[in-house]
Amino acid sequence: STANRQGLGHLAFEVSELEACVQKALDQGASKHGEISRATVDGVGTIHFIYIADPEGNIIELQQWE
Repeated sequence: STANRQGLGHLAFEVSELEACVQKALDQGASKHGEISRATVDGVGTIHFIYIADPEGNIIELQQWE
């Protein structure tokens, strides 16, 4: 499944320590769907984000803003 599908595609959470949060999720059985990415949003800031899947396959976006 993909994060941009019709309906509930994924949940997103803002975290303060992205890499540590990803590692904790992986330790608990999550899996990565890509690598940590970065994008600049004009007027807002820079976001670092990654998609992961929980053990049941639900897609979760973790994001950290600068």
